[in-house]
Amino acid sequence: MYEIFAQLMKDRGLTAYRVSCDTGISQATLSDWKHGRSVPKADKLQVLADYFQVSLGYLMGKEEPVPFVNVPPTKEQLYTFLFGTPTISDEAAEEVMAYARYVAQREKEAYLKQKGEQKQDG
Repeated sequence: MYEIFAQLMKDRGLTAYRVSCDTGISQATLSDWKHGRSVPKADKLQVLADYFQVSLGYLMGKEEPVPFVNVPPTKEQLYTFLFGTPTISDEAAEEVMAYARYVAQREKEAYLKQKGEQKQDG
C-alpha cells in the first residue's frame, strides 16, 4: 500500500507533510506505515483514497490504476493550503477573490502587451 501512496504523492507533487495537514493523518502514522511498524486501518485508507480521488481497491493494490485527472482543489483544500484552516469568513474569501481577479487581469494585460511587442519585432 505504501508504495502506491508514495507514487500518488510523487505524481501530484505532494509531501507527506502536506498530506498529513490536508487529511488529519499524522506524519508519525504515515512514517509507521512506510517502515512497516503498523498497518493502515480501513477508515484511514478511505480518507487517503478520497483525498487522492482513487478507489480503495487501487490504493490497496487490488485494481488497475485509473489515469490521473488534474482536478482543481476544493475550497477547503485551497483554504487549508493558503491559510492553514479549511474555512475562512465570507469577507476574507471575497478579499481573496478580488485580489485573484486583480492579479489575473494584470497578468493578462502583461501577456497581451508582450504578445503585441513580439508582433511588432517579428
